[in-house]
Amino acid sequence: MGKSLTLLCSRSKCDEAKPGCKKCAQRNAVCTYPSTTSLVWVNRNQVSAGDKEYSTESETSPPQYSPKAQEENIETTKESILNLKNIDLIIHWFTTTVHTINAPSNHAAREICQTFILDQARKHQFLLHGLLAFSALHLAESHSDPEPYTKIATTHHTRGLELYYSILSNINKENYSASIAFSSITIMYAFGISRPRRAKTSGIEFISHLSQIFLLAQGWQDVVYVADGLDRGSGSPIVPAPHGDIGTLSTATEEAFAGLNDMNHDRDVAVYTLAISTVKTVFHSIEADREDPHIALQWAHTLPKEFVGLFQQRQNLALVIVGYYCIVLDAVKEVWWLKGWSKGLFSVILADVDISCRDMLEWPRQMIRFKE
Repeated sequence: MGKSLTLLCSRSKCDEAKPGCKKCAQRNAVCTYPSTTSLVWVNRNQVSAGDKEYSTESETSPPQYSPKAQEENIETTKESILNLKNIDLIIHWFTTTVHTINAPSNHAAREICQTFILDQARKHQFLLHGLLAFSALHLAESHSDPEPYTKIATTHHTRGLELYYSILSNINKENYSASIAFSSITIMYAFGISRPRRAKTSGIEFISHLSQIFLLAQGWQDVVYVADGLDRGSGSPIVPAPHGDIGTLSTATEEAFAGLNDMNHDRDVAVYTLAISTVKTVFHSIEADREDPHIALQWAHTLPKEFVGLFQQRQNLALVIVGYYCIVLDAVKEVWWLKGWSKGLFSVILADVDISCRDMLEWPRQMIRFKE
């Protein structure tokens, strides 16, 4: 990889000028802007425990998830949501959905979801709404008429988020386990609700969705950080801690990451170095266990927050790194809430990155068997 090529890769990006930016015009690229979708996000408030406060806002970070942004005005009162008609959603969670959020061989995690998490949901309405939302979204996946279940999922998730954000400033011994569980479910829900559908999603919208998911994962980490200062008792997060590097990867993988590091010599070197090293760590997890869907979430929990801003700005090196992440998503592509993400995201990356950087995407293209 020549020096001139890597300089182009690290510098060329959309300048977001309206109605069309000059840089995109010069590259013959389509310049689009975010449209209103079912997922709308706002800056998240501070999370605190006791006297400690942890601010996650920054000038360059994309916005956070908002419970106020739904396209339809759906009644969300307690009476209309928490009724006996939803018993099928609880049964579906207990018997079916819990098998899709952990590795099939992880019986302990499944038991936690079926017993401890369900008991926490009985005590905390926001978590109950989260379980019902994810269960309804799962039912929509296999139903001949998914729209009613999708609306039910949206209703529950909206109400759950409203209740959840109301307690974020007071994470304590009574609610931290439910908070961690709800954060975990919310990340999976966000993947599921915004995954590629038959209707074509614009590239900038797809990038925005993933940026928001990254920030949700980091919000989960913030809650875990607060909970670590408390007596956690029997509580345990759904998403396990990432594994460290053990040994070396295959020759092709090591060479690909060496080339990725060679690109990183311009601005934001420290941010990109951490992003590359953390996504490489996930490749060790892929080799160890391809049945755990949380492999897809592992990188998001360790990703530097500054990288999310660079990715949302569509900086070329950030796009290429996420192109490598598509291999991770492809490793667990059969999980229902991740279906379509690997190739759908890669197609957006390939179309949006500067043509001078496309050679760096040839290896992930081959790994996921992507065809234009």
